[in-house]
Amino acid sequence: MSQAMSNGYRHEKASQDLINKLHTRIGLNKHRQNTHELGRLLRGRVRENRNLVLSLSLCMSCGACLTVCPAYLATNDINNSPLGRVALARSLMRGYINEDLIDRAYTYFWQCLTCRRCAWACPFGVDVADISRTIRSLLYEVGLAPNYVAGVIDNLESVGNFLGLPEDVLREVILNVVNQVRLEKGVDIKVKINEPAYALLLPSACADYTVAINTFKGYVLLLSELGIDFTLSTKAPDITNYGLFMDERHMKLIADRIVEEARRLGVKLVVAGECGHGWRVFKNYVIPRLREFGIEGTHILYIAADAIRRGLIRLDPSANGGLTYIYMDPCHYARGGDLVREPRFILSNAVMRYVELNDKPELAICCGGTSGMLAKEMEELSIKYAELWYQRAIGKGTDCVVVSCAACKLQMDRVLPRLNKLYNRKLTFTGLMDLVYKAMIPKSIERRITPH
Repeated sequence: MSQAMSNGYRHEKASQDLINKLHTRIGLNKHRQNTHELGRLLRGRVRENRNLVLSLSLCMSCGACLTVCPAYLATNDINNSPLGRVALARSLMRGYINEDLIDRAYTYFWQCLTCRRCAWACPFGVDVADISRTIRSLLYEVGLAPNYVAGVIDNLESVGNFLGLPEDVLREVILNVVNQVRLEKGVDIKVKINEPAYALLLPSACADYTVAINTFKGYVLLLSELGIDFTLSTKAPDITNYGLFMDERHMKLIADRIVEEARRLGVKLVVAGECGHGWRVFKNYVIPRLREFGIEGTHILYIAADAIRRGLIRLDPSANGGLTYIYMDPCHYARGGDLVREPRFILSNAVMRYVELNDKPELAICCGGTSGMLAKEMEELSIKYAELWYQRAIGKGTDCVVVSCAACKLQMDRVLPRLNKLYNRKLTFTGLMDLVYKAMIPKSIERRITPH
């Protein structure tokens, strides 16, 4: 590939064995190796997709998307922009497909954050993120997918969680969290694991079980204080769904695992944890599927906001110190998840001072770590993407970024040390339910400190 056609960043490709394993799960035959056959198949799939053809015909190349696309703003590479991706898709549909064109398509469609910011700026509403997801699916059909994304999907489908953790390890993590809550808050919480209950709690194994344990503590303390009988499943412990980024058939396969586990456990409610893309899939696909079986679904932040409004829990904002917090909308909450007001309401009650990163939530800027960009080989590019919001955050004099999304937390954990060193700052991050956990005064404690 010529340097003129590449910015030097590309996802490591998944092995053919892994691709074949995933293909088998959704009933695909083994991909074709010959470039001519790849091109013929790819061109046919592009032309058959009516939504894709319509989007490509609507784009007038006005350039409005270039003013908001984080990928383009960070790299100034027209190929790594909505316009560049539309041009690539049109080439796949109309032109002669050779190895170089396929290679460029793989490179640049996987550099798209699929954050959908472009769709809000486009006068025709063209969603280039949807074009990227469609082309990725077609590339996957012909045997091309990032090793990182394919590996996560394999973990989610084979063992049910992002990291591929064994069930006994997950059980120990859960019990350890409950014990920490007991020691820190003086509350004995009854947590069921793989047992029938009223509600099934879905944390995100990519963060809530690892780098964001306090988020997990917030979930279990809140549900316990509200008297909600809940369970966790080691077979479906994860809200994460990387199928959204690569192929809708895998997205449904992963999501249906949650539905089946909810039915097996006999729950009436499934509660989603902090994960942007996971919530987007849950809201738009899982909840309608759950309702087919008389089960409802909601987000933990809806439960928290409602509890605060109704005075069912008491928060002490001073417990989170005198820091200035800045709220960062997850892309998939602001665009596709309809979860905008509740996080702000919770934050206003959980901390003493917070400011906004985004003036308009629908134009929220992406953390730079979604859509497969957490792959190790993409770290340098994801830092370029992250620098956009980082500069805005430090410009507002903030101390701590509040992110209610698992992928955002992993991105923060990776890029903040690098950017803090570069800018000589000490910006930190936290989840939103972390702040709720720290600020919450359990009823048992409240009774002891309230004068009679």
